[in-house]
Amino acid sequence: MVRLTEHGPEAAGPAIQALAAPRASVPDQVGRSRLALIYIWAVIALSVVATVGSLASEAAAGAEAHWDWPLFIAITLGVGALERAREDLFGNSRISLNFVALSCGGLLLAPGAVGAAAMIGLFVAGFPDREEWKRFLFNVAVMSLAGVAYSMVFHSASAAPTSGQILELLPVALGATLVAFSINSVLVAGIIALTSEQGIVAVWREKYAWLAPHYMAFGIAAYAMVVSFLALGAIGAAIFAMPIVMLWFAIRQYTDRTRETTVELQRANRALGHSEKRYRALVQNAPGVTIVLNPDGTIQYMSSHIGAEDDEATTVDDLVHPRDLEAITEAIRESRDRPDIAPMLELKMPDAHGEWRDYEATMTNLVSQPAVGGLVINARDVTDRKRLENELRHQAFHDPLTNLPNRAMFMERLEDALAMTQRNGGRTAVMFIDLDRFKVVNDSLGHNVGDELLIALAERLNATAPDDALVARFGGDEFTLLVPKVDSQETLTALAHHLLGELRGPVKLMGHNTIVTASIGISMSGDRAKSPRELIRSADIALSHAKEQGRSRYVLFDETLDKFSIDRLRLESELRQAVERDQLRLHYQPEIDLPSGEIIGFEALVRWNHPIRGVVPPVEFITLAEETGEIISIGKWVLREACRQAAEWRDSLFIDRPFTMAVNLSANEFLEPGLAWEVLRVLRETGLDPASLRIEITESVLLDDSAVTNDIFLELKRIGVELAIDDFGTGYSSLSYLRQLPADVLKIDRSFVSDVDHDEREASIVRAVVRVAEALGMRVVAEGIEREEQARFLAGIGCESGQGYHFARPAEADVTAALVRDHEPIERLAS
Repeated sequence: MVRLTEHGPEAAGPAIQALAAPRASVPDQVGRSRLALIYIWAVIALSVVATVGSLASEAAAGAEAHWDWPLFIAITLGVGALERAREDLFGNSRISLNFVALSCGGLLLAPGAVGAAAMIGLFVAGFPDREEWKRFLFNVAVMSLAGVAYSMVFHSASAAPTSGQILELLPVALGATLVAFSINSVLVAGIIALTSEQGIVAVWREKYAWLAPHYMAFGIAAYAMVVSFLALGAIGAAIFAMPIVMLWFAIRQYTDRTRETTVELQRANRALGHSEKRYRALVQNAPGVTIVLNPDGTIQYMSSHIGAEDDEATTVDDLVHPRDLEAITEAIRESRDRPDIAPMLELKMPDAHGEWRDYEATMTNLVSQPAVGGLVINARDVTDRKRLENELRHQAFHDPLTNLPNRAMFMERLEDALAMTQRNGGRTAVMFIDLDRFKVVNDSLGHNVGDELLIALAERLNATAPDDALVARFGGDEFTLLVPKVDSQETLTALAHHLLGELRGPVKLMGHNTIVTASIGISMSGDRAKSPRELIRSADIALSHAKEQGRSRYVLFDETLDKFSIDRLRLESELRQAVERDQLRLHYQPEIDLPSGEIIGFEALVRWNHPIRGVVPPVEFITLAEETGEIISIGKWVLREACRQAAEWRDSLFIDRPFTMAVNLSANEFLEPGLAWEVLRVLRETGLDPASLRIEITESVLLDDSAVTNDIFLELKRIGVELAIDDFGTGYSSLSYLRQLPADVLKIDRSFVSDVDHDEREASIVRAVVRVAEALGMRVVAEGIEREEQARFLAGIGCESGQGYHFARPAEADVTAALVRDHEPIERLAS
């Protein structure tokens, strides 16, 4: 019969038990579920009522059985005793003969007698082994009900069978068997459904539907035994009972041997599991990393050292760094094609935290070995070793104070650069940079302060140098800069001029801002290749001449330095006469309102039209003018001429709309005493409205003396002119200067605008500058706009105006006037 056991439902008879619920889940749920408890007591009560009611009916009717039902109790008790020795088959499956005895009783006895006999026999045989009495009573009740139902169905159609009614009553017996099966299985499925929250139909189909044929076989066996018993007596019953008992014992022996085999198999599986765990533990705790690949590159196994999860990494491409994909693909191909070799390779793979680590690995082809069947990668983590090697290499080729490359690395890179230019053409340049009066700082403030100064200037040089250049500390306060490929001498001198400006920025020493200057000597490889030592020697000679000429300047080496000096003196003399001889010219570059595209102003740019040299680049004569002091007279001329031209255009070109004329002032001009009076005098002479004049100064001017600078700003503001901070971002001024000074315009240097349309970092910087200007109430002008994309980006982030070659190149006054007068599109003119 199907019954509720400690491990789940049990099938009586030689049938394999239905799939059991999880261990102890049903008893626990029975104990916890009030509904299940009610169900159990209802089944018990129903069984008692059915049995007692049937007995009472039978007694009242005077019914008699063919033989005494106490004999059936003894038979049930005997079968129950056998059930105590039942054996498991395939886990929790049970072998039971209960149903045979129950069916025999149902054929011979009245329903009440069958139910009572089943209760008494099972209770006596099974109770000592039962610890949970509710479950035991439930099982007894279910089997008693099944016996009552069996007897009722059979005896409702016929009396006890005879030998002449074997075939006629067999369908009735089978029907009674199915009724007993249905009651038994449905009642047990009901309690399982209540405790497992599953549907009773689903439970019945899964666990008990397949037992119906076994019930039918038991029913037929019981029917044959009863017919034989009635016809031949005990011998006849024994004829059918003996094979069943023998079959039961045979199955028991089979299960004993199966259990032994199963135990051995389980022991072997446990040993295999332990061996596998031991192997995995050894592999996973080994210092290296083990990966097993299929020949197509998919992963069979990888040790736990690898950061990627098994469900994430399916191929070796998911493990290695993208730059190593080609190398490992080639190694897989080579190992697959030539199993006798073990390729070695270096890889980057993630660790358990997802950080890339360096590995040295070998790949072995073990595809032909059944135990492996793949390509085995054994990798060793060499990250720490490589880091140490890099540190040692860094220490060998870098200065410990400034962390810049040292003399050894500089000489090595210089040799490589000269070899490259010798093969491919071009020129290599070396700059020798020496701090002016560093000995005074070192001696007066101490070596610690001197070291701080060297570190600060090293960082400044490194930040200012081009991306392809190499800055090194050559020794002491001497620095060198290698430019591996020089486009032109003008580019090199412009770089030197820019470096000088950057190095002039204040350095905070002992709590005070200190201005420290430097001198630069420059040498370039010529048509005749020079050795590294010759280039350095030439740069050193040029540096000495720079020092002799007053420091804070640069000198480009020439084989005839004397002639160079003479030419320089001549140029200085000619520059002093340039204003008197009317050799200076102003070119005007329009300033464009970005949202509308209208011209809203101009920047006046001075040019020197030399009668012999032709047009001298501003980068050459402006610096020379600042060093010689001629910038003051040149600046006054530029201011007067720009204001005069602005007043003329106001009356002819900009009658009904405002515009501004921007004039640049150098640091020397800005700090010249009487600047405000000079500006006011020029405005009165030219009749120009002060609001139409913009004075532009570079932000490096702000660092000289904040108090004096602020006073000059206030004097100019009282006049009514507009003030602009030019080349913003190239100096070292802080936001506190901008917040304190009454400036109106912030001009973003062209170096930040050049890549703003495709470099997110530059774009972020420009956005930040625009936001700062807006917060300070300043208007933003962008310089160096050369592409439509730059203009659109700047307009989109709130930059009001800009200038650059995209709109118009600087041109003389008549060309610029034609540009304004003809109202031609800026984009076409800029081309």
